[in-house]
Amino acid sequence: MNYKSQAENQLRSEHFDKYSLPDITGVSIPASDDKTRMSTFLKATGNPYLFRVGDIGVHVVFSGENGDTLQKRICRLLSKSI
Repeated sequence: MNYKSQAENQLRSEHFDKYSLPDITGVSIPASDDKTRMSTFLKATGNPYLFRVGDIGVHVVFSGENGDTLQKRICRLLSKSI
């Protein structure tokens, strides 16, 4: 099962609790290559489609148009925001 399917199944569970998601508030993403940044993010979240930032549950969904992948979008986000 892939990360996207796992996230969707977890969200549909009647026992879903956002506080069971990993909180990435204190995660420090290194200023290095995309592979290292993505690896750090993946280790922190466990699933890049579903995680938590403080009290806010985050479910990542996007259309994937124009050949973008989740990895490309997360790398862009990490390089700009953190």
